[in-house]
Amino acid sequence: MNTIGEISYSNPYSVDGNTLSGATSETMGKNDFLNLLVTQLRYQDPMNPMQDQDFIAQLAQFSQLEQLENMSESLDTATQVDYIMSQTIANTMATTLIGKTVIAEGSDINLSGGQSNNISFNLGAAASEVTIKISNADGTTVRTVTLKNQPAGNNSYTWDGRDDKGKLLDDGSYSYEVTAKNSAGDTITASKRVIGVVDSVKYQDGQAYLIVGGYKISLSTIIEIVNDGNRAFQNNG
Repeated sequence: MNTIGEISYSNPYSVDGNTLSGATSETMGKNDFLNLLVTQLRYQDPMNPMQDQDFIAQLAQFSQLEQLENMSESLDTATQVDYIMSQTIANTMATTLIGKTVIAEGSDINLSGGQSNNISFNLGAAASEVTIKISNADGTTVRTVTLKNQPAGNNSYTWDGRDDKGKLLDDGSYSYEVTAKNSAGDTITASKRVIGVVDSVKYQDGQAYLIVGGYKISLSTIIEIVNDGNRAFQNNG
C-alpha cells in the first residue's frame, strides 16, 4: 500500500507481467490517479469486473486527492501574498523610524575610521562591577573594560577603538560580551543592546535594516522605540 496525502491506494497493476504507467510512482497527483483508475477499468477481468462499491470508493479517493491538491495550491498562494505584503509594510514603516531613538538587541561592533562606538547593555539589577570584553574577528580579546557601580536598566560605554595597550585597532567587525556582579558577588543578568538614533535605512535582499551609530539592525530585533533619547541610557564613557 502506498499513500497519497491521507489517501491509500493499492499498487501496482500489471498486464502480461508488465507494470502499467504510473503504477511505480512514489508520489501521485490527481492526473496519475485518474490514469491509473482508467487503466484498471480497461484491463479488468470481464468475468470478474470491479464491484460498484469499489469503483465508487476509488472515485471518492480521486475527489479527495483533487481537493487536497487545490487546498495546497491555495495555501501556497496565500502564504506568498502575505509574505510580500508583510515585507512591503515593514520596509515602508522602517523609513518612519529615521531620527527616532530605538533600543534593539545587541550585535557586533563595526569599527570604521577609528570612530568611537557606544557599547550598550541592560542590567537586570544594580551592579557593583560590570566587565566588558571586546574581541576581534579571530575571537581574541583586545580590550577589557571594568565599570563600577552601574544602575539597573540601560547603560552605555563609549569605546575609543583602542586595545588594552592604547593602540588604535584596524577597521573591521568586533564582538563584545558583558558580565555583571552585585556587591555579594552574585551574577546579574546583562544583555547586549544597541541604543541610538536611527540615521538611515538600508535595504538588503528585500529586507529593511536600520543604521544606528554604525550598527545594522534588523526590525525584528527592536525592543523599544524611545521618545526621549536622552533617557534611553546612562552613558559611562
